Amino acid sequence: MVSLDDVVDDLYGGPLDDFVARRDAAVRAARAAQDRDLARRIGALRKPTLAAGAVNLLVRDDPTLAGTLRDLGESLRDAEQSLDGPALRDLGRQRRALVAGWAAQARRLAAAAGQPVSAAAAQEVERTLTAALADPRVAAAVAAGTLTHGTQHVGFGGVGSGGDDDAGADGGGADGGATDGVGLAGDARTARAASADGGERRRASTAPGRDADAPDRARAARDRERDRREREATRARERHERAVAAVAAAERDLERVTERHDAAATAERDATTALEDAERESAQAYAAEEELVRALADVRRRLAEARARLPRVDEQLVAARTRAREREKALRAAGRELDRASSAAERARDQERRAAADLP
Repeated sequence: MVSLDDVVDDLYGGPLDDFVARRDAAVRAARAAQDRDLARRIGALRKPTLAAGAVNLLVRDDPTLAGTLRDLGESLRDAEQSLDGPALRDLGRQRRALVAGWAAQARRLAAAAGQPVSAAAAQEVERTLTAALADPRVAAAVAAGTLTHGTQHVGFGGVGSGGDDDAGADGGGADGGATDGVGLAGDARTARAASADGGERRRASTAPGRDADAPDRARAARDRERDRREREATRARERHERAVAAVAAAERDLERVTERHDAAATAERDATTALEDAERESAQAYAAEEELVRALADVRRRLAEARARLPRVDEQLVAARTRAREREKALRAAGRELDRASSAAERARDQERRAAADLP
């Protein structure tokens, strides 16, 4: 039997084009297994927007993203609470670099999955990641990899940047929050419980008969405060180290992207050069073709003229042949006459010789 987690992982980790078809198939499978509750819960799953789908792909591609969001977000909120200007500026630069790198990676993953992200959707991806750094509730939703829509952070600073005394009944501080509508009722209950516990401790500390223990309590409080600050400093250093490591990873990604961009630019220049060469060769081929067409037209013209002269030449040839035959006949006749004349002359010479022989 397939669980809801398996269905969610398949739906939100797959392509958006067939999300509805795969969800409906899962609903039918749950109904066939007689699990109406599972079928109802699967049917309630909503298809993500392009931006939300890109963020889901990013979270599933980078397992360290959730921890980086949490740690850097805590560091930003701590710096806001302590009003540490230099730390805020440094963390702000880290945030911008990370968000830009994550957004670019999300666009690449979405394009590879066949769901290219528009410029508007890319801005929504950046707003969602920025909100995740400002609001731990949004960070948790992003880390789950099941976003259905983007969100953005509004107001000044990050959620939770104020103290416990600033938290209202709805869990919202004076600094604003994300526009995803996620409640903070659990955080408000925690804040009220901590406030009530602190009030009880303060009332107990001022009860009669306990004044003699005041110095010891003060020392213990200072020790606890010192230990707390040391723990907080250790956690802050660890968060900062993780954030620095995340920035280094983002810079490495940026360097790889830059190298790919440079390679693409070189390939584009080579392609442009090849295109120019091809266009030049094409122009030369067209010029050669035009020259051949002109030469062919000239040959056809001369052929037509020759064909036009051919009947006259044929007539002249026939006349010449006729004259040649007539001359040949005349020549044969003249030859025969010559033969007769030669024979007559020979006979005359014979007669003349005989006559000469008869002379006394």
